[in-house]
Amino acid sequence: MVKTRITILVDNSVPLPTKMLGEYGFSALIEDLEYDKKILFDTGSTGKPLIYNLNLLKIEPDDIDYIVLSHRHYDHTGGLKEFLDKRSTSVTVISHPDLFIPAYTNILDGILRDIGIPYPRDQLESLGAKFLFSHEPVQITPNIKTMGEIPRSAGPSHTRGMTRIVEGKMIEDPLPDDTALGLNTDKGTVILTGCGHSGVENILSYADKLFGKVYGLIGGLHLLGAEQSRIKEVASYIAGRNLGLLIAGHCTGPLAQWLLLNAAPSAYRIGGVGFSIEL
Repeated sequence: MVKTRITILVDNSVPLPTKMLGEYGFSALIEDLEYDKKILFDTGSTGKPLIYNLNLLKIEPDDIDYIVLSHRHYDHTGGLKEFLDKRSTSVTVISHPDLFIPAYTNILDGILRDIGIPYPRDQLESLGAKFLFSHEPVQITPNIKTMGEIPRSAGPSHTRGMTRIVEGKMIEDPLPDDTALGLNTDKGTVILTGCGHSGVENILSYADKLFGKVYGLIGGLHLLGAEQSRIKEVASYIAGRNLGLLIAGHCTGPLAQWLLLNAAPSAYRIGGVGFSIEL
């Protein structure tokens, strides 16, 4: 029995024939077909492709039952206001308590840039957002659960160049708010990431503890700009996992995607905007 449908709504690339639009960022629609619930995982950077693509799928913003935010960076949270503007009812938004802590990076050109959520909490709440903040996993439906804070004991995190301000000082941001979603399917658990700042080894090893056998991995792995040695390390780790499904998008980067394809050719699928799969 098919339990879940996953559709990528926003991604950096549009590699498949589709009328849907892309932008830098990520968003996916998860439909729990068994319990008739729709969950929006992240919102992209602006909300414009998100709304446009939902319209193409004949899905109204009011059809969404829950929103889950993988972490607080703008390319995952920036579309939230536009989405809420199009709704007529309130909606639960599940995230880490750090959602509104400012986030910065100087990774591109050495100039400090604000990359946090672009809107204040009170503005989003006035548009109908009902925030559910949690450090711990949240069971959304019997088949879908957030991973909460992901322990970083199994491998390196991908947080280079990410900073936050603590007691007036700029420090490295460990991004404890970075989480993922676990989807129960007949083939095993599928893990959906936003950027994967926690590090793929940490995400999957913690998923093993939370869910048991992991069948698939979908989403960003934040390997764009990483050292080749690190990318090869991740590819080797993925090859050893014997996944049944692997879709690496958004911030994974083309070199990493190529190496992951070669590391797990039977599992790898081309994703991007418009990709949809039932499990």
